[in-house]
Amino acid sequence: MINILVFGDSNSWGYTDEDEGKRYEKRWPIELSNHLANARLNCSVKEDSLPGRTTNVNDMQDGSHLNGASIFKSCLLSHSPLDLIIIMLGTNDLKKRFNRSSDEVAKGVKELINIAKHTFSGKGTWHDQNLSEIVVICPPVLGELSNDLQWSNYIEWEGAFDKSKKLFNSLKHVTDEEKIYLIDSNQYIKSSSLDPIHWSKKTHETFGKKVADLIVDRIKL
Repeated sequence: MINILVFGDSNSWGYTDEDEGKRYEKRWPIELSNHLANARLNCSVKEDSLPGRTTNVNDMQDGSHLNGASIFKSCLLSHSPLDLIIIMLGTNDLKKRFNRSSDEVAKGVKELINIAKHTFSGKGTWHDQNLSEIVVICPPVLGELSNDLQWSNYIEWEGAFDKSKKLFNSLKHVTDEEKIYLIDSNQYIKSSSLDPIHWSKKTHETFGKKVADLIVDRIKL
């Protein structure tokens, strides 16, 4: 059994650009699990995703519980043993109130990487000191509507569109330094034109299959 954890925010939780916050039953981690099964891999995909979650910054407006780093170690241990940890965070860090550059967001991801590198959540028993493999996914660039003054949430996300376009290069610097595999979601999907922060249902289904393909190739190595 290959145990995989997805640690993310609303786009991994299953929030879409429709249905007013109803969790999508074919969200990408579920599709990932389905496609891994279709590839005849004995995998268990565990989900720990939360709308509004940041990498490592306290959200004084919506709650400090959204700080991913503050609960990451306990999350890893509670789901252990884990062969693979998939981290896709950074979008919420782009909110104007956090005043973070793309490089600062990437440093938040780096903290998560370092937590995982010092947590014995890998194969074996509770007493074994094995680490899990880590994969980071760069979230897609925000939809262009996020840069539109007429958008209802423009004030909260002002400046985020331009920062999101720089995020991959910032993450690439961190993951190269940490020797972590980085997936650029921009190669496969786009944020919705209806809700620039979230994805369409079709996008969830497409991305789940693509991540499965990439993981199958990685496992074969």
